[in-house]
Amino acid sequence: MSDTQVVGPAVAAPESSVHAEGGPFGIKGLAWAIFEGARNPYYNLIVIYIFAPYFAKELAGGGGNGLSLSGLTITVAGIATALTAPFLGVIADKAGRRKPPIAFFMALMVMCSLSLWWARPEGPLTMWPTMLVLAVAYCCYGYSEVLHNAMLPSAGRPSALPYISGLGLSMGNILSVGILIFFLFGLLLPGSGFPLAPEHQIIPLDRASHEPERFSGPFVAVWMSVLLIPFFLFMPDGVKGGLSWKQAAADVFRGEDRHEGKAQSFAERVRVLKGYLKGLFREHPQTMRFLIARTIYADAMSALLTLGAVFAGTFLGWSGVEILFFGITGVLFGAVGGFVGGFLDRLLGPKLALCWEVGILVALLFAQLSITPDALLFGLIPAATPVWDSPFFDTLSDITYFLFIIPMAIVVVASISSSRYMLVHIAPRERIGEFFGLYAIAGTVTVWMGPGVVSLLTWMTGNQRIGMSGIGVMFLIGLIILWRVHAPKREHAA
Repeated sequence: MSDTQVVGPAVAAPESSVHAEGGPFGIKGLAWAIFEGARNPYYNLIVIYIFAPYFAKELAGGGGNGLSLSGLTITVAGIATALTAPFLGVIADKAGRRKPPIAFFMALMVMCSLSLWWARPEGPLTMWPTMLVLAVAYCCYGYSEVLHNAMLPSAGRPSALPYISGLGLSMGNILSVGILIFFLFGLLLPGSGFPLAPEHQIIPLDRASHEPERFSGPFVAVWMSVLLIPFFLFMPDGVKGGLSWKQAAADVFRGEDRHEGKAQSFAERVRVLKGYLKGLFREHPQTMRFLIARTIYADAMSALLTLGAVFAGTFLGWSGVEILFFGITGVLFGAVGGFVGGFLDRLLGPKLALCWEVGILVALLFAQLSITPDALLFGLIPAATPVWDSPFFDTLSDITYFLFIIPMAIVVVASISSSRYMLVHIAPRERIGEFFGLYAIAGTVTVWMGPGVVSLLTWMTGNQRIGMSGIGVMFLIGLIILWRVHAPKREHAA
């Protein structure tokens, strides 16, 4: 079943079919990569490290209620994004141009981020409105990712695409870690007596009313507004499709009959959707098999990133400061992973590079799980005695677990880069936006699965390490399916 049979007429070839020139440090490659440097700090500051803890504790009441409401916000937004992103990808392939909708979604993210300054228990932005703002911004983040990823083939020559993809991830991580350090030492720790912390804040903000945490929203808004300029100036939009965005959207959602000019019924649209999915598996079985594998190992990776710090806090007894340093170190070394992923993609090809990366994650995970507060390697090496006079990371167990974040972060980001390039490598060029929409589903619609496996195993056994080992099993399942994917040798194709 072809694209024209499912969702509309034949259209002009999108930019993915146009021969592109330039390397990772060419003007187009840098413009494409800097987009992630502009957008990714939002995720690190707002979704993970700074604003999210403030929201959970101060606006949502803290404790289990704060955690559950934070999770509900991301879950609802993630499901909404997953269910709609493929349609956005199809519409983008029909319309051709991606910059206008990207500009719309990023402008909405900027406005949402700005509004977080007024997120306070006493208002004007109380808990439920703040959840709505966060959910809208999360959806915009996902939509912009789909459209931005679909523009990768026009960012440089085919042989340079792995490096451009890795450069984007590295740029996002490098800039994020710089911002996190600025917030930690410039706004949150000054005057606290913490080692290396200055006496005064760089920007005078009242910590008692959580102004530094709320300031993260306007900061990110200004950051995105400035750093997005090179992308819109120098990244080509591609060949315009045969339809306008309005026509393409009507074509997808109304399903008009070409001969009679009338909309299809709901039952007809369901039938078409079923045929569409069957057609994908029939015409592109290797691409769909890769997306299934990616769904499983991406869920495992999400659980590892989400629960790794929680495990350190609950099992090893780490403080909040230790966990924050753990996170900053991970983001910092994750920047190296983008270049490692690009190098391995060129050296081994994206499929073999991914197999190595997922396999290494399994080995690193089980090595981490061999660490207890008292010993290493499942009790073989005693490690509870302090090895130096430090307020944090003073035992061999703490130091060893902390050091594992370095290779773990490198390989995680490398696998993200390789996964993205693998889709560019294996998906049909004329439907790249559509498949990046499906790719978004593979990373969001089952995001509950990994944490669910960990929670179930922990509840059944009463052992946190056994619970975390479920992540390793999911990695192995994804690796087995990935190994059976046949990746065509077309790295140097236009």
